[in-house]
Amino acid sequence: MSDVATVDVAFADGRSYVISIADGLLDDSTISTGVDASHAVVITEQAIATLGPTGPFARTIANLKRRGIRVDTITFTGGEDRKTMATVIEIMQQLYAVAGLDRKSMLVAVGGGVIGDIVGFVAAIYLRGLAFVQVPTTLLAMVDSSVGGKTGVDFEQGKNLVGAFIQPAAVWVDTSMLATLPHRELAAGMAEVIKYGIIADPKILTHCQELPVETAAYLDIVTRSCEIKAAIVIEDEHETSGARATLNFGHTVGHALEGLTGYQRYKHGEAVAIGMVSAAHIGIAAGLTPPVILETLLISLRALGLPIDLPGDISNEAIIGLTSRDKKASAGVARYVIARDFGRMELHQLPFDVITAGLERHRSAGSKNV
Repeated sequence: MSDVATVDVAFADGRSYVISIADGLLDDSTISTGVDASHAVVITEQAIATLGPTGPFARTIANLKRRGIRVDTITFTGGEDRKTMATVIEIMQQLYAVAGLDRKSMLVAVGGGVIGDIVGFVAAIYLRGLAFVQVPTTLLAMVDSSVGGKTGVDFEQGKNLVGAFIQPAAVWVDTSMLATLPHRELAAGMAEVIKYGIIADPKILTHCQELPVETAAYLDIVTRSCEIKAAIVIEDEHETSGARATLNFGHTVGHALEGLTGYQRYKHGEAVAIGMVSAAHIGIAAGLTPPVILETLLISLRALGLPIDLPGDISNEAIIGLTSRDKKASAGVARYVIARDFGRMELHQLPFDVITAGLERHRSAGSKNV
């Protein structure tokens, strides 16, 4: 196992947790769970549960049992289309059937962003709150969704419209889990890394020209991404000052595309990739974003084979209509995270004609997208 890197997420009121990162981390029974619990319920989707003794589900269970922790398990059918209140209720019904479960028990979410969001939301509301540990198994979950305490589920009308802020007790990131992921899944995760390069640290973009071959090579990428997100979350945990909203760069249009395609056509990172290009075009149309932002975005997105074009079968009107009901909207008008420069982001409510002009600019760029 590689050396364990740690990122502390420490809030001004004394709450804190540690993100532990290593290649082979799940084999280390000394990493902290962040909570004194003698009972854990490990929850994952069925596809992950069937990966056998070398899979993250079995390794997480073994790790906990070596500590003397009693373990129960719950599995359910995964997928973005299962990120619903119906699934939350299904899991809570299974929790009710677990003997000895009480408020001193902890939940452990093993999986990608969908699993983490659902289990985190269950932890926030079941028995009025349970401690939970995130064990992300996808690159996107490792660099983004497992950190920061946003949990929730989708409605047909929009993504993550119902949820809660609840910080995990710990995050265990084992990059060896990336070995079995296909190129498309890894590239989708890198979209969020590219986002960090635009909103906070352009240096990270030097790692976004190709996918590493060895899983240990992701350690620096994951660690730096977690450092960036942790710093922003500490500053603005509940997205009230505007600092945390910068993490939504590309997500306004991205979430709309996911919703308009029934969460079936795009992986989240792919939708965000297109959304970032749209956000850059909209910012340029508004006279706020320098063209170098778009040019830099396209270099990395193209290098990784991520989508950059708006789909021809979805109209500007449909996109604008759905963004007006986005969580970040105010008085029915979408707010866009606009890049004024690298590391300098602003939240803007823009006129519809400017948004439309930006989307048209995006469409007319075609395969060139400049």
